[in-house]
Amino acid sequence: MTTLFYDDLRETSPSGRFVLTAYSPDNATASHQAGRPPSAKKLPFGRPAFQGSFQYRLLEHVPGSVEPRVVWERQQTRRENSPSEVIVSDGGWSVLRTHGFAPEVIAISPSGQEVLRVRILGPTAEAQGAGLIWRPQFLIWTTAGVFWSGASWPYFFHDEGTDFFVWRTRWGQRLVLDLTHAALLPEQEAPVHAMDATEKQEVSVLLSELTEHLDEVREFFTASGATRHRLLSKARRAIAAIHLVGVHRIQACLPLLQQWESVDLLGFAMSSAAFPGAILEAQRFRPIVQHSMRLLGAEPRGLAPYRFLGARCSVPESVPDRRERARALKQNMRAQDVLLQMGNPDSVIKQSRTVDGDTLWTETWEYDFLVEGQWKTLQLVWEERQSRSRITHMEEIPAPWLLSDARVREFLDLS
Repeated sequence: MTTLFYDDLRETSPSGRFVLTAYSPDNATASHQAGRPPSAKKLPFGRPAFQGSFQYRLLEHVPGSVEPRVVWERQQTRRENSPSEVIVSDGGWSVLRTHGFAPEVIAISPSGQEVLRVRILGPTAEAQGAGLIWRPQFLIWTTAGVFWSGASWPYFFHDEGTDFFVWRTRWGQRLVLDLTHAALLPEQEAPVHAMDATEKQEVSVLLSELTEHLDEVREFFTASGATRHRLLSKARRAIAAIHLVGVHRIQACLPLLQQWESVDLLGFAMSSAAFPGAILEAQRFRPIVQHSMRLLGAEPRGLAPYRFLGARCSVPESVPDRRERARALKQNMRAQDVLLQMGNPDSVIKQSRTVDGDTLWTETWEYDFLVEGQWKTLQLVWEERQSRSRITHMEEIPAPWLLSDARVREFLDLS
């Protein structure tokens, strides 16, 4: 099993009225329910791990009072996974997302009563015991637990006398809770127009605020003490917000995306199948920023979303007339020659398959062109055999990412 870390959590409602905290004695921030001192666990990587016995507390800031009022307290139950995320509304509703091998979403009323507990199971997993179940379309099982909530957008909203909570996943599926009537709703029965409107409004507000503090956002993602940064909860939602700008076609946010395109932050690195010996570096924000810009009908400046370290050449950025330059490409070209001609690709997808007992790696480079108001995509498929790569397929097609979310899911899965 991979070592799991559970930090203490503190979340404030949008207006600042309520504060929801989750503290573990294993982090030396709370007392055990039984009064024992913090547990003396081994400290892998110099910090506690597998923290448990979390104590939840809802605080309310009362006008005229120096100290906040304790509204309710709750202790993590014995068979409940530890929390990974907590959310609180201005009405005092609280939602806990636990993480581990039995993840749940738990809703707690303003008075501290548990009103809903939803187990998160895979599409084909067998349900054992009673209780509410929600099955996300995509669930990732790992030795570090079950993952489903990356780059998602959780939120509360009120519609026609009813309080709701929604967890919108990165692929668009929504977990919908009717808090007022303590019900898990089928998505098709939920007020979709109200959900869309809430998402658009919240995304616009958050992205505007983060853009005003872009230097601090850069600091958050590079600072060693990021878990204590004042923009912590908001900065973590940046990628989801940028994604939803494209999903909802929020044209008013285009100037904000244009500022985010200049943010130069490493996302991840891996070896390249198209360029043996080179390391492919992907930017943290730029791939999804440029994708959303294209969905808004705008051409990005061309700043590189990917870079090849060890490319043995100076790869140009913001290459003009790329479609015209693409006419000179030949299937016998090396990766270095393609990069010099076209610049870095807009999308890179690396895949493997087994052929005659051997692992065959392919790497697809995509370049997007806006042609008379229509998006076109040039696909170059590289195949690596015995440490040598060659182009096996080269074709310009109508942009597939307008009809399929395969590309954006690749961006978000790796973000």
